[in-house]
Amino acid sequence: MTDDPERMNWVIDAQYVKDAGYSDEDKRFGHWSATIDDERIESINLQPQMEVMDDQSASVTFLHTKFNVRYEYLLHSNGEWKWMIHCSNPTNAPIVVKGFHSWFSLAYIMFRDHDVLRNMQHSCAVFPHVGGDFSKYAAMRRSNKAPHLAIYSTGERVSAFGTYCSYVNRFLEQVSPSLDGMLYHRLSFIEDGSSMEQSADSDWIYGGDYSPVTLEPGDERTWSFVFAPFNQQEDFYNQAIKYGHPHWTYSPVTTTEGKFFAELIVPENDTLHSVKLISVTDEGGTVKEIDISNEFKMIFDEKSKRLRAVLPLKSAGEIKIVAKLVSGKYDVLVGNVLEPIDRILEERAAWLCNHSFNTAQETRPYACLPLSNQGESLGKLSFILMKNLLSAPVPEQVRKVEMAAFHDLKQHWFEDGDFTIPKPLYGSFYRMYDFDYIGHVYYLLSQFDKSLLYHENPDTYLCWAAEVMCMRLDPDCHQNKREKEEARLVGVFILYIGDLLEKLKKSKFIYWYEKLELLWLAFVKGLKQGSQGYQGAVTEHFYDNAGFGLTCEALCLAKLTDEAELYAPLIIANIGFSNDYRANAPDRWWEALSFMTHSLWGGLVAGAARSTYETIGDTRLLEAGYRATMAVFNCYDWNVYSTTRKLKPGEAASTYSIAAPNLNMPEISRNRFGQSIFKKSSDPLFSSLFSTIEGDDWDMGEELVAYMLGFGSTTYLYTDEDGGLRCVNGFIEPREKGWEITSYAAYPTKYVMLEKGLAFVSNAGETVRSVLFRNGAFESAEMKR
Repeated sequence: MTDDPERMNWVIDAQYVKDAGYSDEDKRFGHWSATIDDERIESINLQPQMEVMDDQSASVTFLHTKFNVRYEYLLHSNGEWKWMIHCSNPTNAPIVVKGFHSWFSLAYIMFRDHDVLRNMQHSCAVFPHVGGDFSKYAAMRRSNKAPHLAIYSTGERVSAFGTYCSYVNRFLEQVSPSLDGMLYHRLSFIEDGSSMEQSADSDWIYGGDYSPVTLEPGDERTWSFVFAPFNQQEDFYNQAIKYGHPHWTYSPVTTTEGKFFAELIVPENDTLHSVKLISVTDEGGTVKEIDISNEFKMIFDEKSKRLRAVLPLKSAGEIKIVAKLVSGKYDVLVGNVLEPIDRILEERAAWLCNHSFNTAQETRPYACLPLSNQGESLGKLSFILMKNLLSAPVPEQVRKVEMAAFHDLKQHWFEDGDFTIPKPLYGSFYRMYDFDYIGHVYYLLSQFDKSLLYHENPDTYLCWAAEVMCMRLDPDCHQNKREKEEARLVGVFILYIGDLLEKLKKSKFIYWYEKLELLWLAFVKGLKQGSQGYQGAVTEHFYDNAGFGLTCEALCLAKLTDEAELYAPLIIANIGFSNDYRANAPDRWWEALSFMTHSLWGGLVAGAARSTYETIGDTRLLEAGYRATMAVFNCYDWNVYSTTRKLKPGEAASTYSIAAPNLNMPEISRNRFGQSIFKKSSDPLFSSLFSTIEGDDWDMGEELVAYMLGFGSTTYLYTDEDGGLRCVNGFIEPREKGWEITSYAAYPTKYVMLEKGLAFVSNAGETVRSVLFRNGAFESAEMKR
């Protein structure tokens, strides 16, 4: 990749590791370990024999009395780089290989400084495609500027893809979760399940791939990979066909009201033999297998011949599609079927109201649980209110939130309930971000009819929201340097600041409107000035999607399109794409020490992608936003049985660790959890900081509000590069002289085709599950009150 203007080192650089104070010499690219019979062998303890044949090829051999390994590296003139891994049995008796793993240390780094461009240009997110015989890995440069790096498996099957995190715990410096470090990825060529002893039993999707291998004397096994540059997501998949990989286009998540869609392009030298759909029907692990080969019909067009299947799936739960080719190789898709999302939201709100509020007699009366000083814990209140604004309100639910807002929010976060005097809940300081959540609760309360409110009227709550936000955005209201600086950082308030200003403008509170508007304009001016240096990407986490996601959304709200377009590529590079819907989350690592789904920030970054699409019009943002939004529902879905942590209807867990194995904390491999997991962490700072934390659903709720503001109500159409009509957040079917669009939204009220400036909006109080699209216009198909 010599034409890369940044000259990025795509593997973790040994010098940086040393300079940053880490000591992971054994995890550099290509270092390996194996368990032979019951003996563990590591390459770092062996003396490699290296032979460089010419400037295009080299081999490295590791000799051991029980197990030999040889690497071959070959650089092709067309820019490909091939890596072959051979292992063999040099003994006179059979050996049992229980595990054979190699470090795959691509440059997944958070550099320990505020050099934004370094983090954008010399670090990558790694999106895995695992399962079957066609594993591949997309290493996306965080700037989204090509060339990116693709790795395609061309040899034997890879059994697992795990991670180990090296990090520095900076909690005491900045209180909020502030880690910096790097992920070392690990390929498992052979895995008997011992690396995943805490998750393999629950993992019905991949658990069957774990088994030891017996090598007879002289036997050899070979794996091979091709490394090649690519330009963008579609290019990654198109190149995969060249290396013998099938190309899937599919709906990673659908609902029981919709249909599962998949298209398949089979490599030229192979044909499709059969396809099975596998699911688990209950918590006991009853596996159901259906042959769906006949559902795939041939579709011909100018570019390629494709096989397409459309399946109504009426049972909720995860699905595994296994396609067998005539060559004997298998490819795998992992998707999910959700219950109607409005039911998920209703169950969640009911569960919270039944389990998550203090009474008058307890510490912090009427507070929402689990108790926390951080405003993230208040997102559940905003969710309950938003749900009750979009559907028939449940007065008891609104009442519980109002009690918390009137008593706990005012008294816990402010001195004597005075919005101008925040309490220093963190010892010597207070977090500005906390007030974003408080203002949101008051704003949403102001949108209810007076008959549903008990303590104050809507106007009072509107005024309180304005007071809180004026304090939040005004650096002059704060004494300390930290708070003054944080007042200029974007936060969750971006979800409602525009609506709040609009309501204030039409209210009697003109003073608060004028004050807040001036503060908002000054805030936006700061974002604009910092955009050329990508300062919006810097938070206490250094380079953080919580920064650039919401900054991009804020710039769009302010109609600063040029500046927003600087940040939009960072969002695209940050959101996963995979054959497994769970890996479609925005890239983040520090809550799980592996790549993960974080409900709050995953959902907010996904919402920012969708919102930004409406301003910029890049369909990659729309598709990425939807993929990521649907991945977040894994944190709420009680029909998911592939995790150790099962959920009851309405329960939730704030985090899902995608990697398996998670080598830092094996118990969270492909599992859902909350911050309470760290009470038993081997990191003493973690265990002490989280010693009083209870429950798995601490920082949740605002991502559901972001969903309801976007995909919770709106379905999108667009024309793809081939001239085909695509639907996002719904399903499209041909009808006489047009198409029928069925929405997957929880409360479908809007259908949009941005490129043509078309929109269908339902009447107030009405949901419209499906519409017709004929003669370039939307028409109502049916209405349901």
